[in-house]
Amino acid sequence: MVEDFSEMHGDGGRVVSRTQDSHVGAAPSAPARDASTATGMRTLRVRVDAGLRLAVGDVPPKVLEGLCRALSLPNPAFLKLVRLRKRPGAEPQTLYFFRQQERELVLPRGAIHLLRRAADEAGLTLSFEDARVLPPKRLAKLPEVPLRDYQSAAVERLVKATQGIAVLPCGAGKSVLAVGAISRLRTPTLILVHTLDLAEQWREHVRERLGLEAGLVGAGEEEVRAVTVAVVQSLARWDEAKLDAFLHRFGLLVLDEAHHIAASAFHRLVDRCPARYRLGLTATPEREDGLTPLLRLYLGAPLAVVRHEDLVARGVLVVPEVRAVETAFDYPYFRAADYAPMLESLAEDKARNDLVVGAVAREAWAGHLCLVLTGRVDHCELLAHRLSAAGLSAAALTSEVPREARKALLDQARSGRVRVLVATSLADEGLDLPRLSRVFLAYPGRARGRTVQRLGRLMRPHPEKKSAVLIDFVDGQVPLLRRHHAERRQQYATVLGVSAAASAH
Repeated sequence: MVEDFSEMHGDGGRVVSRTQDSHVGAAPSAPARDASTATGMRTLRVRVDAGLRLAVGDVPPKVLEGLCRALSLPNPAFLKLVRLRKRPGAEPQTLYFFRQQERELVLPRGAIHLLRRAADEAGLTLSFEDARVLPPKRLAKLPEVPLRDYQSAAVERLVKATQGIAVLPCGAGKSVLAVGAISRLRTPTLILVHTLDLAEQWREHVRERLGLEAGLVGAGEEEVRAVTVAVVQSLARWDEAKLDAFLHRFGLLVLDEAHHIAASAFHRLVDRCPARYRLGLTATPEREDGLTPLLRLYLGAPLAVVRHEDLVARGVLVVPEVRAVETAFDYPYFRAADYAPMLESLAEDKARNDLVVGAVAREAWAGHLCLVLTGRVDHCELLAHRLSAAGLSAAALTSEVPREARKALLDQARSGRVRVLVATSLADEGLDLPRLSRVFLAYPGRARGRTVQRLGRLMRPHPEKKSAVLIDFVDGQVPLLRRHHAERRQQYATVLGVSAAASAH
């Protein structure tokens, strides 16, 4: 069920409704007495802006305790240090996703479902004061953006609920959905991304579909327009007064790759933005660190959840094949301290690199656009150099390549002038290459989100794409890396809807 604020008037008026959206901080002190019983009042006032604001003295102690407990989560960084038998030092054991400002308790805006449940159990009535921002000046009439049924349904739910998450597989059109929401709402919009490459892609989407030139905050630029794309890391460096003035200019906030909300720079920005509408976009909402609930706490409930298999059945996505290629790489891995040296040895292993280069070259010469993924910049550059030496149009795509050069490389790959891109994790999210038909995993890993994203790179349809194949290099001589591959196989099976055994061939 979508939890919303539909009972509140957009003009900021107060509505009383019967109940039936962080910063790390300490738990607030309880009030001296229960306001609901001492005064006979059964109404709890809530001011809604960037968060949910309650006067601490009005909240019954039991309700206060329950809310704080629900918004306290184990700290994954602390647990990792304990697991590695390292001293946690100053790393807190618990993260608190609420804060107290003077006598006011501030909850994330998406925690409305927790607040309603707590109020209902305590027999309280909630009274909302709507202080969210919706700039009075609307955007000029925009072109209508053609949407698929699930995209259109998500936009209409957003209009009503005012916030939420769209969970769509790679290639299902998350950016189209967001641009459709901008066209529908016609309110100044801020799109938050975490890389400059994504920022440029979003500006292109806005330009192509809405005919607008989007502003950019990032890479030393601070150009603000009716639709502005901003890099989170750039905004995080601004002073509070400048940041707040900026965030108050927008009526719609779009967070791309919304699973990054667990990073403090992300949720602190969202938690300061009072835009009336919030839209989170992700293909991989589940986080392995236990912080998945933060998506709902800061962005709201799902507006749409679309599965890979549904879109494959409708012909929206291509079904890729997964091939496993065994390597002869071996390493005496005994303990966690061996992991980094093992990966360094793997990246330098000549026989393994020969195997990778040969496999990539065969597919590239056959006319396929190939993406080779590795976790090391030096390995990336080595493979790109060797593929270029073999006569292929190949290039490294890493954070060390200047932004304009990266953009030019992607444009060349889309047009077919570059046949092979060798990339680091820079290509794990948001890479828009529908022509891509071969992905090579040249570096071990098991992270579920990355595995799904990488498989999803292949699933976008393109007129020139006759087949799609992911080639996974398996280092089965090392037990740990063999187990990692087994986990990847399970993830492939989940995405493709086949057995794990079938996904290995």
